[in-house]
Amino acid sequence: MRILVPVLFLVACNAGFNSNTKDPVHADSGGNDTVDTGPEDTGDSAVLPVDADGDGHSSIETGGDDCDDSDPTTYPGAPELCDGKDNDCSGGTDGEGDTDGDGTLDCDDYCPVYAMPAASGDGRPNDPYGLLQDAVDAAGASGCNEVRAYYGTYEENVDFHGYGVNVESISGPSSTTIDGGGDDSCFILEEDGDGDLDEDGARIYGFTITNGGGGTGAGIRIKGCSPTIEGNVITGNTITTDTAGNPVGSAGAGGVGGGIRTYNGSPAILDNEISDNDACMDGPENGCDGGAIDIRGGAPTVMGNDMFGNTAGDGGAIWVAYSDAYIAQNYIQGNEADDSAEADGEGLAKDGQGGGIDVQIGGATGTIITNNVISDNVASALGGGVVVYEPNASYPKVTVTNNVIAFNNVIETDWGAGFTQWNSTTPVVYGNILYGNLGVGAYADDAASTFSFSYNDVYGNFPDYDDSDASNDLWASKGTGNLSADPTFTGASNDVDFTNDDFTLKAGSVCIDAGKPDVLDADGSRSDMGAWGGTAGVW
Repeated sequence: MRILVPVLFLVACNAGFNSNTKDPVHADSGGNDTVDTGPEDTGDSAVLPVDADGDGHSSIETGGDDCDDSDPTTYPGAPELCDGKDNDCSGGTDGEGDTDGDGTLDCDDYCPVYAMPAASGDGRPNDPYGLLQDAVDAAGASGCNEVRAYYGTYEENVDFHGYGVNVESISGPSSTTIDGGGDDSCFILEEDGDGDLDEDGARIYGFTITNGGGGTGAGIRIKGCSPTIEGNVITGNTITTDTAGNPVGSAGAGGVGGGIRTYNGSPAILDNEISDNDACMDGPENGCDGGAIDIRGGAPTVMGNDMFGNTAGDGGAIWVAYSDAYIAQNYIQGNEADDSAEADGEGLAKDGQGGGIDVQIGGATGTIITNNVISDNVASALGGGVVVYEPNASYPKVTVTNNVIAFNNVIETDWGAGFTQWNSTTPVVYGNILYGNLGVGAYADDAASTFSFSYNDVYGNFPDYDDSDASNDLWASKGTGNLSADPTFTGASNDVDFTNDDFTLKAGSVCIDAGKPDVLDADGSRSDMGAWGGTAGVW
């Protein structure tokens, strides 16, 4: 968008200006005023500064710094105008390029709006705002909706104020940081509900997002809108707790979303590193959910992310309820769920569930967990890798398909180190490989539940299947096509170092073409088991 900027023309009143000759008049050696004829006028004792164009700067010829004393728009420090002149006397027509390629010269272009820490400009590429918040507000208010952030650390809590602004860093997350100061979310995107503004088009790309706090969504807080969160490093954000260890705001929705919290929105969370965030692990059982991402409602897409080292009471990496979330092609590794004991009569010291993913309640259309690597996660009680926890007649649908669920652990119970079906829930589970989990590979809490478990390979767990039922008929009665055979991964070892594991299948693996027969791989063949099989197996 082109915005016209008024330029103030200063006209100087000079008593020594001869209106008839239009030439400056100076005192000669005799003290008389005479017309200055130039350097050869030896009667002048000195050549006094001349400001012929009245712009406050004298000409270079008379010892000043004005490179064109006939033009009041040209002087040192003047704004570059789109007029082909060296307005600021810098030696060129700087600012008259087209950095963003939109057909408008930079000197006249306020879109994108630029920011750089400690700057004090008006948002142009060569004169950026000092606060990212100011850039977001200016871009949103003008309808530009594009912000570019130069490198540096922005110590801010940036609120999108309902604007659908695309905020991108220029140098990427290694050089561009948002530091939330520990008391509030680094980024806040909350639709106001009045229909006047729309954050659905908002986007956050290419930042390190760290040191966020508050009671919900310490890194990024999303409510009622559908932005895109892409290509960021979201790390070191922590839910704020009071002196008693309770999350701030725990009377309602406090304690959730160490990295990201999304409520009744459908954001796209794509290709981020989400690591070492905390949703008050070891805190109270009510709240403290979703170390990396907490999802309630909506239909977010969570795809292509690396989530590791996150902690929470429940859902070490992801906690989901009432949502048609699509969770695909992520690495979910080395996360932990551990909270204080619930008063449920179990007598457990801790009651954390879902070290990797906790589906508290499913979706009306369906929560889908597909083609992920879920490994080396820990829960204190239920579902080291994945748990589908609580039934709900209106939100019953959960599908867990074509994942590798390996090397996960539960500390205090035998309730599913790999996968747990709990409390009469009805998940559909097929095409997964459950391997090397440090406890029961696949645990079913309720034999009467109408869940489905078919075409999975459960092997090398300690012990396999449900160890409360030695004949394994609890799982066998829920489906067909299950295997108990070495999947022969390319390279995977239970050495507590997930960075050196490769869970792709070697040629000749029993899991190739052994998945659900009516689901095809990308090459048109019957689907393989594991994270690279089935309809979303190319990633």
